[in-house]
Amino acid sequence: MRSPAARGACLPLLSCLPLLSCLAAALAAASCGGKPPSIAAVEWRLESRPADEGAYESLSAFAWIKAEDGIENIDEVWVLHDESALGWRLTDADWIKSQEGPDAWIGGSALASPDFRPLPRGTWRMIALDASGQRAEREFSLLGSFPSLPAPSLKLSSGMLTVSSSWPETLALAFDATGAQAGSVAAPSGGARLEDLFGTDAAARASEVALYGYDPSLRMGAFSRRVPTR
Repeated sequence: MRSPAARGACLPLLSCLPLLSCLAAALAAASCGGKPPSIAAVEWRLESRPADEGAYESLSAFAWIKAEDGIENIDEVWVLHDESALGWRLTDADWIKSQEGPDAWIGGSALASPDFRPLPRGTWRMIALDASGQRAEREFSLLGSFPSLPAPSLKLSSGMLTVSSSWPETLALAFDATGAQAGSVAAPSGGARLEDLFGTDAAARASEVALYGYDPSLRMGAFSRRVPTR
């Protein structure tokens, strides 16, 4: 699965307590349907995001969902940490859906605790519910401390992007005027012009650029602040 790390806006910050009641009600209302969906795999990343009050942790989590009745029959996806009663309910109004060949991935990014504290470690669950209330569930483990590496940084002058990053992998990201991602490429080790990095069309549409550093061995990464292009 290609990384969804930089896709999507922040989702509402929600306590899991009322969500668990909603989930219980949804399961209780389940009716007979076809074969239940299944979650073949979960991909997740723990990410540091910049803010005026200081960087905070967020989670990106995506489930590879298989549904014989069709992926369009999936109504809800939940990301839950039971021990801390923290979680999010995602629907087609706010989830991110990615089609990788025949594989459908659904999830969310920028999931953060309401007080922006570090996210709890341990066992998490992703749950998918279809239109008939049938469910699929898969656990994943979020472990380890966030690395002490600084977030990548960039400078932009006269269309020339200069990159500084200590992360094993670094992406350069372009965003249009609506905040949607317009481009994502491997960041140069030194500097490069925006047109050379993203192509003429994407560079012309870009109103902001940023960097994303990532350590695949830890499944952890960090975003830089966005810098205006004009």
